[in-house]
Amino acid sequence: MVTPEVAEIAIERIDGTRRESTRDRVVAEAPLQLRARSVPVATIMRTPGHDIELVRGLLHAEGITGSIAQVDVDAIEIDLEATVFVGRGLLASAACGVCGRVAIAYLELRAREVTADAIIDATTIASFPDALRAAQSVFAATGGLHAAGLFTIAGALVASREDVGRHNAVDKLVGWALDAKLDPARHALFLSGRLGYELVQKAIAFGVPIVAAVSAPSSLAVELAERFNVALVGFVRGERANIYAHGWRIR
Repeated sequence: MVTPEVAEIAIERIDGTRRESTRDRVVAEAPLQLRARSVPVATIMRTPGHDIELVRGLLHAEGITGSIAQVDVDAIEIDLEATVFVGRGLLASAACGVCGRVAIAYLELRAREVTADAIIDATTIASFPDALRAAQSVFAATGGLHAAGLFTIAGALVASREDVGRHNAVDKLVGWALDAKLDPARHALFLSGRLGYELVQKAIAFGVPIVAAVSAPSSLAVELAERFNVALVGFVRGERANIYAHGWRIR
């Protein structure tokens, strides 16, 4: 199955002493250019698909609002002056984040503490990995990308997005939720990889009170979650999990 998200390539497969030529499917990765009134302002490496959602979520995390239109398969036009983007480091936000302390200070200026009183059962969080994996159609075909899912407090998967970049997967999901006018206060964000501070930062900007993942958080991610009243849960594997911040939200 070759789609915009999946590419098929020629490979050689080794099995012991046996070696053969065959074909395999890999996740697609391609640049998406962001233009502000025709002026290029950033390039994001992403898995094609849900591009409007990706940019909407990314801009929301940066505190930027403006109309968005896809002008072709590899470009998004934003109806703002290019000067709005000067010094914001969108490339870093889409890839690996900027200096942690600077990011926290910047977040203090534009994000509010998450005041939702949401509480979730630990057994519900334990169900998230299998539910998200079942929704990962591109991962099933390629085994090579990340996923983010929004779940209700009761454990129902509301929406999920996949991308070669874990930050992009979150931005796509938040972009969808903003367009759907979903209230984040009664939802949890679950991630297929590790919990870097930049992903927690995006969750806080969105306003979700519970963030969990199959892997480990960083110390800065824990600090952010603690500061902004977000429960942080890592190493969700079977009935096991580690709670790193605001354990009162997990019962």
